[in-house]
Amino acid sequence: MRMHASGILLAVTLAGLTVSACATEDYVDEHIAAVNTRIDGLSAKVDQVAGQVAANTGKINQNASAASAAQARADAAYTLAEGKFVATEVGREEVNFATGSSNLSDEAKASLTALAERLKSANKYAYLEIAGHADPRGGSKFNRALGRERAGEVARFLHDQGVPASRMQVGSWGEERPKETEKSSEANAANRRVVILITS
Repeated sequence: MRMHASGILLAVTLAGLTVSACATEDYVDEHIAAVNTRIDGLSAKVDQVAGQVAANTGKINQNASAASAAQARADAAYTLAEGKFVATEVGREEVNFATGSSNLSDEAKASLTALAERLKSANKYAYLEIAGHADPRGGSKFNRALGRERAGEVARFLHDQGVPASRMQVGSWGEERPKETEKSSEANAANRRVVILITS
């Protein structure tokens, strides 16, 4: 009887191990299948991203090619036009100012009025480069600002006389380009000026 019970116990244990082995195998198979599904999903995403990278690379190459072609056309146009758009000086006017001032004198206003009349009748399509200057006193920063104010006053006056603002360019050299280099009151007076370069 004891022998029979031992045999039954052994049979039950073996059956349990067999069932357990099957259950463990099923469990592993399920997890492997789940992992494989995730790997397949990631592979699909990687393929999708790789496709997008390839498409973007193609666009970048296309844009680079178009940019190179555009640059080549610009270079060809520049070569063709080289020397044809050089501004030609057709005249030069100058007005002077009092020390530290950007106010136009009566003499300067009369000169600028005559210039505006000439421009409106004979040089309608001329461009004006209006550059302000100062004598060396007062410091370079102050003189640059003063030169700009003087040039601005000249441009405003000419505009009031009918000269289009679109045909005027205003700038300042301050004390950097003196007309006279000696140190005297006469040299300082000559350097306090606005030069109007007329080009076509």
